[in-house]
Amino acid sequence: MSNINNQTQDLFALDTVQDLDNETAATCSGGVGFLFGPDPDVILHKDPNGQGQPLGVNAATGDGVPNIGLINGQETTFNDQVSSITIKRGSWNFFGDDNYRGQSTGVLAPGTYNLGANDDAITSAFRVAP
Repeated sequence: MSNINNQTQDLFALDTVQDLDNETAATCSGGVGFLFGPDPDVILHKDPNGQGQPLGVNAATGDGVPNIGLINGQETTFNDQVSSITIKRGSWNFFGDDNYRGQSTGVLAPGTYNLGANDDAITSAFRVAP
């Protein structure tokens, strides 16, 4: 609710307020990456070949998730447990340590990847291109 000139109005009733897709919303909010979105840009899998328990990741270009092992201060079961990655949108780089440090997968384009040398060693994800 807003109170402009002593008139109260519900902001969501305005014609100019609309639903935004995940990437646009992330960009508008400062580009914060997030987990568990309904339409993920990337899906991390605990098993090879895009199988096993999934974890969805979304982020705007130039941002990411600095630690897939922590969500709002609570631990997840995905830190150092990812065996394959399905990239639906964008180009991404995945790292072995938090805050985009440590061994990197290099930049990966859309597709499904088995991690090989990086198997069970992913802690952060960064989107480098749309």
